[in-house]
Amino acid sequence: MVSARDYTGAIIMRTLMDEVRNNPDKITTLEFMPTIELILDGRGRCAGAIIYNIETEEYFVVKAKATLIATGGYGRLHIRGFDTTNHYGATGDGIIMAYKAGAKLMYMDSVQYHPTGSVFPEQIAGFLITEKIRGAGGQPLNKFGELFVFPREPRDVESSAIIRECAERNNGIATPSGRTGVWLDSPLIEMLQGEGYIKKQFPAMLRQFIRYGIDITEEPMLIYPSLHYQNGGIEINVRCESNIPGLYVAGEASGGVHGRNRLMGNSVLDYNVFGRKAGAIAAEYAKKVKLGRPSLDHVTNYENELKKAKIKTDRVAPVLLPSYTPEDVRKRQLTACYEGTLR
Repeated sequence: MVSARDYTGAIIMRTLMDEVRNNPDKITTLEFMPTIELILDGRGRCAGAIIYNIETEEYFVVKAKATLIATGGYGRLHIRGFDTTNHYGATGDGIIMAYKAGAKLMYMDSVQYHPTGSVFPEQIAGFLITEKIRGAGGQPLNKFGELFVFPREPRDVESSAIIRECAERNNGIATPSGRTGVWLDSPLIEMLQGEGYIKKQFPAMLRQFIRYGIDITEEPMLIYPSLHYQNGGIEINVRCESNIPGLYVAGEASGGVHGRNRLMGNSVLDYNVFGRKAGAIAAEYAKKVKLGRPSLDHVTNYENELKKAKIKTDRVAPVLLPSYTPEDVRKRQLTACYEGTLR
C-alpha cells in the first residue's frame, strides 16, 4: 500500500494529476464535461459516449473504440440516510449508464460503512477519520465513557457495534442538529504514544478539526459510521471486460473484486492492479476493432422497458451532482417557477 501520514489520498491524486497535466500531448482532459450516456454500434459494442458541457449546456459525441468506466461509487446517494466520505460526484452514474446499455451488475445490495466518520461539527459530517487513529490507540467510547467494542475490529463489526450503541442502547451523544455519535478518544493517543504524536502523524486530521475550534490532542472526536465504499458494481471478468464488448471497468465501479465486504486498503490495491490492467487491455482492443454506426437505440429501449413494466418516475439519471436543497425550499422554487416569479 501507499502511505503518506494521513494525506495518502491527496498525495495519490496530486501525483496522478501532475502526470496527466504534464503530458497534454498524450492525454486530453475535458473539464466540467461529464458523460451522460454510452453509445453502442449495431452489433452491441461500446462505441463511445455522449458528454455534457455543464457551463455551456451543450451536448457532444465522443467516438471511442474502447471505453473505460472508472467513475467510483455512489456514496452521495446517501443509502439509508447515512452521511458519506465520498466526493460530490459519487452518484453512481457509471453504473447507471452501463446498466442502461445492457451491462450486468452484481452485489448491488452491499455497501461498506466506515466506522469512524465525523458526525460533529456538521460542516464536515461524514468526513473520514482514518483507521490509523484507532491503530495508534484511540478508543470508541459511549456517553458514559465506556469502551463498548474492541477498537481494532474489522469495519463491519466496528460499524455495527457503534450503530447498536446509539440506536438500540441509546448510549450515543446527540448533536445540535439531531445526529447521534460516540466519542473517539484521541487524547489517549498522546498519553500512549507521547506528546506531539498526533501533530506528526495526523496533521490533516488535526488541522481539519482545529478549523472548528476542536483540538483533538485534548478533546475527543464525535464519530458515527459513514457510507464509504460500494462493494457491488458492473460485473467484469479477469480482463476487466464487461459483457458489452469494448466496455471496460476498473476501481469501485466494478463489482465482484471484493465480494460483499472489503478489508482496509484493498481499494487502493484494487484500482492499481485493475486500473493498469484495464488500460492495457483496452488499448490492445482499440488497435484491432472496427466499429459500426453509432446508436442510442438502447436508451429508447430502456425507456420502453420502463413503460412496459408500468414504472413511472420523475428521477433524472445520471445525477451528475447531488442536490442538498431542502424539500421545503424546492417546493417554493417550483411554485415560484410555475407562477412565473422565479428570475
